[in-house]
Amino acid sequence: MDSLNKKTEMCILADFYGNLLTKKQREIFELYWEKDFSLFEIAQEFDISRQAVHDSLNKTEAILVDIENKCGFVSKYNNTKKSLQSIADNLNLTQETKNSLKKRINSIIDQL
Repeated sequence: MDSLNKKTEMCILADFYGNLLTKKQREIFELYWEKDFSLFEIAQEFDISRQAVHDSLNKTEAILVDIENKCGFVSKYNNTKKSLQSIADNLNLTQETKNSLKKRINSIIDQL
């Protein structure tokens, strides 16, 4: 997995499950993945070693992946969004009805 895909995956998992982490785990995770701080910069911020930051990030990532494997909310969200988009794209109705239904479906997608 390339770094952009991993960053995207990690940030999505944090959006869904971040509140299940400790405050310190969330803060370190956010500085690294969302604000692009280096391990050294985070270590200075928390007055800990770079190794401690690295260990915290690895543990946090494992926690998030484990929660997703058990709960599957991100996967369910993505599948629901794809299904609704497919329905919206394949409606064979009058253009006016189709546009109205597309708007309603897109509204549901946006709320997910």
